[in-house]
Amino acid sequence: MPALDLAAVAENLGAVAGTWAWAAVVAAVVLAGVVRGFAGFGAAMIMMPVLAAVLGPVVAVPTLAVMDSLMTLPLVARNVRHCDWRSVGLLTAATAAAMPLGVWALVVIDPVYIRWALSGFIAAAVAVMASGWRFRGRASAGVTLAAGGTGGFLSGAIGMAGPVIVTFWLAGQSDAAAARRNIIVYFGVSGVVSLAIFLTGGLMTGQVWLLIAILAPIYGLSLWLGARLFGRASEQAFRRFALGLIALVAASSLVI
Repeated sequence: MPALDLAAVAENLGAVAGTWAWAAVVAAVVLAGVVRGFAGFGAAMIMMPVLAAVLGPVVAVPTLAVMDSLMTLPLVARNVRHCDWRSVGLLTAATAAAMPLGVWALVVIDPVYIRWALSGFIAAAVAVMASGWRFRGRASAGVTLAAGGTGGFLSGAIGMAGPVIVTFWLAGQSDAAAARRNIIVYFGVSGVVSLAIFLTGGLMTGQVWLLIAILAPIYGLSLWLGARLFGRASEQAFRRFALGLIALVAASSLVI
């Protein structure tokens, strides 16, 4: 099992010592867990920039994806019976088909280009939703498959399907509780797909499993706290929080 290079970690973050780099990782994991437990998404948006800077994207993407899938199983179990399986199923099928292409991009394409494209898409989507526009009725199968495919590619390439998938749900007619249920179950199911693809691609190294073992307990406790907070939020507060978080990701993608 390869050892973690703390000196390289410190250099990547521009920190004085490796300890500060790992403090940043732990802080990101705690914040991401609280947000994920509350909103049903957002972990990758918060954790990925820090983990990628510390560990490199080839290690960070599978670490985050698998850890999130394992630690959110209780959330998925509580919501699986009440989600919209038609939409979740179509999204997941498209995600599974497109994710291998994203993993290929992770290895061979500069992630900066992908982040810029993602940022432009998010900015446009947030502007439309902030105006109050939403789907009339149910999204078509074609729109659902397109959202799932785009999310799958981004999940494989930069570990961040959230902006596309959450934009899809917030643009629909679902209330906050229903949207959150669907988002949680989608990410739970797609996480299993991610694990299979990362195993096949040889990305689940000893280093990745070690990181998961270290960070998962911290993440799980933070998820529990975030889930407790959701019951105290109004519909309007949830939508504002979700849109604000997505907009923040769009802005940060331009400078990270």
